[in-house]
Amino acid sequence: MLSYEIFEPYLEEIFEKFYTDVLSNEFLRTFFESEEQIKSLVKKQIQNFKETLKEGEKELYLRYYNLGKLHYERRIPFVNLISGVDFIKNEIYRILIEKNLIEIYFFELHGLFEKIKNILAKTYLELSLNEMYVEVNPEYKEYPFFNHHYNWLLKLKHVIHSKDRNKIPELDAYNCQLGRWLKSNEFKFICGDNEKCKIINEIHELIHNTAKSLVFYVFQERYVEGYLLFKTLNGLSLKILNELYETYLSYVNNREERFLYFLSEELKNTKSGNITVVNVKRLKAINEIYGKETGDFILEKIEQLIKKNFLKKNEIVTRGISGEFFVFTDTEYTKRFKERLLKIKNFIEQYEGFPVKVKVYIGSIFLPENLSLLPEEIRKMISIVKQKAKDNMDFYIAEKEEVEREIIPSVSIKFKDISFISDAIAEERVDVFLQPIVNLKLGDIYGYEALARLERDGSIISAGAFLEIIHKLDLTVDLDRIVLKKLSKYTDKLGNITRNLFVNVDSKSLRTENYIEILVDLSKKFERENIKLIMELTEHSLLGNVEVIKFLNEEFGIRFAVDDFGTGYSSLKTVIDLADSGLIEVLKIDGELVKSITSSQKSRKIVRMIASMSKNLNAKTVAEFLENSEIIALVREMGINYGQGYALGKPQPIDQLLS
Repeated sequence: MLSYEIFEPYLEEIFEKFYTDVLSNEFLRTFFESEEQIKSLVKKQIQNFKETLKEGEKELYLRYYNLGKLHYERRIPFVNLISGVDFIKNEIYRILIEKNLIEIYFFELHGLFEKIKNILAKTYLELSLNEMYVEVNPEYKEYPFFNHHYNWLLKLKHVIHSKDRNKIPELDAYNCQLGRWLKSNEFKFICGDNEKCKIINEIHELIHNTAKSLVFYVFQERYVEGYLLFKTLNGLSLKILNELYETYLSYVNNREERFLYFLSEELKNTKSGNITVVNVKRLKAINEIYGKETGDFILEKIEQLIKKNFLKKNEIVTRGISGEFFVFTDTEYTKRFKERLLKIKNFIEQYEGFPVKVKVYIGSIFLPENLSLLPEEIRKMISIVKQKAKDNMDFYIAEKEEVEREIIPSVSIKFKDISFISDAIAEERVDVFLQPIVNLKLGDIYGYEALARLERDGSIISAGAFLEIIHKLDLTVDLDRIVLKKLSKYTDKLGNITRNLFVNVDSKSLRTENYIEILVDLSKKFERENIKLIMELTEHSLLGNVEVIKFLNEEFGIRFAVDDFGTGYSSLKTVIDLADSGLIEVLKIDGELVKSITSSQKSRKIVRMIASMSKNLNAKTVAEFLENSEIIALVREMGINYGQGYALGKPQPIDQLLS
């Protein structure tokens, strides 16, 4: 037992120094209600330390458990508390050195302070465990990834409390429930972005490595290290939940596109594959007669029935934007597979839990091995097999021979158009169409978007059909340059129909000197005609070209809009900063997000948020893909300024508009 008499004459001096050097700091004093409270605390701690020097183990534990709890409840950071303990310890060491007593008291005093810190850390650890995930987003609990991880953490929490080695949860990142899911096709599909998938898996592995160390230090009763590791673990857990939630949100709002992209990548390495589409007949009529809530209930129940009763391991199911369900499996065609599909159809149609009678049609398509298809080509294949199902008693299976002989050539651009597209770009045989952007309140035309088109055999090929090929052939800069050159022929005429002209640009073009020269020259010509030229960049391109955008705006007055806003790529802060500074004038909301607002409450929330944010930033919003009056009414009610889509006006040749 230490004799405290040697320190007693100096305790007031030590704690006064602690008060002056530490507690009086302008930042640290904010943890207390008043100066009197701080001084009272200092006096209590002088007496507290006197008692400490003459107490046994149990009394010492109880004293510092209560002290730790008091500081924890005041939300004083652990590092502040430990720093204070070290301050007192070092001051006592200083006195012992001055009196040449350090060798006598050092080890005993060092052991005492280590015990104090360990008790304080254990207190913080236990109280933190009890408050685990107090501030977690409640929406997380709707998703399976939350339950996978939360159940694992509960097991870990039990082990930390009980020190029961038989209850240690799976510490291998690849074998826990969440780890197995992160390696599944389902997660690969939901994630969509390989880099994002990699980041999430790395965070998960780091969580498990941290947990291994945490368990070690807790069993060693080294609670300072244990508490710091737990805080790290908790931070990593919140980080992975945030990442997974953002991934899920992006998936929910783009799930059909995500499904098509996933298939496009997966089919390249798959020996066999099947896409099945299950579509509810007369869903629109059900929504109109019985209400959208009834339609949504039916769709949710069908998804549950498919997942619970028919989906097998590594098979993927997702709901499309029009309410159909897509299922992907790597199976070969067999009679049993056909029977399985018919069983799904009969099970759904005979299910008694629906409020109305439900009928479905099912189309299924088997794909050749090592197939390379673009997402848009897969979409077209699905449309073909859906139509075939409608025409064939609501059930149709397209086998590989039919697919290879008829369906793929009818949808795949690369089977017939690569040389045509290359020649068209080389010879500048590109037409520019204009599609109106309409003021949704007044009904007048706010501006036009310039869209590239190709003509072949009397048919107009839209940009969506050849842009991916253009990118693969590295012809994007050439195409962008041709569009500007075509527009320059109408600089003195376009002022008769618009004051705002939107033009798409690829990020590569913004870094090409010749293109910039043409752009700056055209911008000046349009400015003389009172036409504002606004360049559209996708969210993804925007983030990689912020400095280029700033330079072009400051040096040449070039204005910008964000295209496909809401797809999940953007750094919201970057967009806000650019919009607030006037560099971005318009946010064009992603068409797929807009189309889904009729069926997704989350999509409606996102669009409302974008509308509100844009209003605060004095930026205009344009809703793309307005294809019917229902969507127009919804986006108008949400406060969106402008709209664009076939329901408001189809793209037309410039000469036709001018005439």
